[in-house]
Amino acid sequence: MFSRLGELQAWEDKCDRVYFGHEFCQRLIPSGESIRQAIDHCAEKGWQFSLITPFVTSAGIAVVQERIAALLEHAPDGLEIVVNDFGVLNWLHREHPSVTIALGRLLTKQKRGPRIMRIADRLPRNARAHFQRSNIDAAHLTAFLTEMGVQRIELDNILQGIQRDSGMQASLYYPYAYVSTTRLCLLMNGEHPNKNLRSIGTCHRECRRYDVTLTHADMPVPLKLHGNTQFFRNDKLPKDLAALNITRLVYEPHLP
Repeated sequence: MFSRLGELQAWEDKCDRVYFGHEFCQRLIPSGESIRQAIDHCAEKGWQFSLITPFVTSAGIAVVQERIAALLEHAPDGLEIVVNDFGVLNWLHREHPSVTIALGRLLTKQKRGPRIMRIADRLPRNARAHFQRSNIDAAHLTAFLTEMGVQRIELDNILQGIQRDSGMQASLYYPYAYVSTTRLCLLMNGEHPNKNLRSIGTCHRECRRYDVTLTHADMPVPLKLHGNTQFFRNDKLPKDLAALNITRLVYEPHLP
């Protein structure tokens, strides 16, 4: 998975499909030219292409619609769009019902907080299972997503493990799992000496230059604050991916 064209073009290892775009900030939606170059690069390498889109405001959805409309004019074979906003999903279903859609990890509602691990060993089995499951696998929700054209769901590699009995095919992101995101970016204007951490200012894409490591006694792993989103790292994959209907691994060489 790549959010910058240069990172994608520098990638030399084997893969079957490339995820390109940004899940967490509409200010970082790639330009139309970057998307075209990414598609051309993937075509040269024989890689299939997935465009990742973020959660958006009314202004942001117009940008997403413009990018997708342009993309579909020259859609590569195997094109997939990952949506992290129900407004984008509704628009795609209404205007482009033949597009292959994956429901992004911002909408799959796993219990992601690492502090769960502080109590996991003391929980009854059913309670632990609750924290390992997601309501995304509920039968009525699966039926709704199918009706909307969704063909797979995207999951994080949460620390307490994953349980699934049924549901759609899933992708699993690793090694970084997201914890929480917001439109209030704490890194915005972070290089200014008088930065107010509760203010919203002008974005200079400081998140492209640095991130912040957060630690606390109640947190079993360090958190990475990257732009408007917190992540943790988990390199340990579930043992039986097939039993969880996880049919794709999405490797993140860098923080998204």
